[in-house]
Amino acid sequence: MKMIKKYLYTLLAGIALFSSCEKDVYHADPLSLKNIKLLYHDIDITLSESRISGVVISDIDNKNHLPGYIIIQNQLDGIAIEVSDADKYKLGDSVVINVSNKLLTRFQGLLQIRNVDADKIIKISSNKKVKPQPVSITNLYNNLSRYENTLVQVLGDITPQPGPGETFSGEKTMQELSFDVTLNTSANASFAHQLLPNNASFTGIALGKPNGVEIRIRNIADVENPSGRVYPGFPESFETTVGYNAGEFTVPLPSGLWKFNNAGLRNETTDRIVTGKNAIRFNLNNTTSCYGQMQFDVPNGASKVTLYYAIWGGDPGSTWRLEYSTDQGTTWKQTGEHITDATAVPKLKTFMLDINVPVRFRINKLGLGTSTSTISNGRLNVDDFAVYQPYR
Repeated sequence: MKMIKKYLYTLLAGIALFSSCEKDVYHADPLSLKNIKLLYHDIDITLSESRISGVVISDIDNKNHLPGYIIIQNQLDGIAIEVSDADKYKLGDSVVINVSNKLLTRFQGLLQIRNVDADKIIKISSNKKVKPQPVSITNLYNNLSRYENTLVQVLGDITPQPGPGETFSGEKTMQELSFDVTLNTSANASFAHQLLPNNASFTGIALGKPNGVEIRIRNIADVENPSGRVYPGFPESFETTVGYNAGEFTVPLPSGLWKFNNAGLRNETTDRIVTGKNAIRFNLNNTTSCYGQMQFDVPNGASKVTLYYAIWGGDPGSTWRLEYSTDQGTTWKQTGEHITDATAVPKLKTFMLDINVPVRFRINKLGLGTSTSTISNGRLNVDDFAVYQPYR
């Protein structure tokens, strides 16, 4: 009898193992949005039995949404869902959706799941927050598959420059270097008739379209730090490879001549690069300042400076600040606070200014000495440094 039981247990275990081997990620329940996107290879596919979950990042109340769709995001991935009662779901709703036997396709440039039945969506909770991913326009344009249907934060000039009284309504072009992204605002949006700034930080949903990339901001709170247009030659992405140098050295760059100390312009896999192939890397355990500074003035002053920053590799954090000079670099003054919160994911830092005379800037990583249990002084990456003209 014991032998029979042993045989049955072994047989059942074998069946269970076989079944688990047969079940691939396609049938996983719930299926991550990342894996949903991986299923699509430019060919329509009917999804097998599965559910997905996420937070609604589209905003029906302010009317700059895609009619008939909700956009949901889970972690760093998102998807558009075509549903008949899309107006029912609010910004911040957490939902679970049964997408069994529904079509995953790219229609009119938009990666989406089509014709989801209203009774297949269950609301779990409300008022959930999704943090936008800071990304340059260049990076967004060249890596849409990574960011599409997610909440992003971009900086860019409106091109051509908005005329007097020009509003958000319609399609506007945001430009960085030679790359364009469309800012799309419905004529019915709650903010459609508000004045359009020359430049700002725009948070919105990145969407594919037949001929490029568009961003739909959700409400006027998604527009922050309006300023003048970026100066020609900026943002500076430091596209010259220079090894570490413990002393001072100068490098001609598209924006102008820069001076560095105890730093390099590097491109290893552990450097946090936002645009192009290089970023500044300031050294670790420095006892005197590491810096990167402009050796030239922008002529008319500045309304804003922006940059991206991150820790290098697995290093601890560090402390740095932005400084400016209005006497050709003879003396330097700090603007804003000391920055100590760098992580492995690049962060966008914005410094709002009101300087109306010729000015230059530098990034100063403080010399705190060797890292200890109470002092963090690791390597620091900085990329996409930009100076903006006065805002009048």
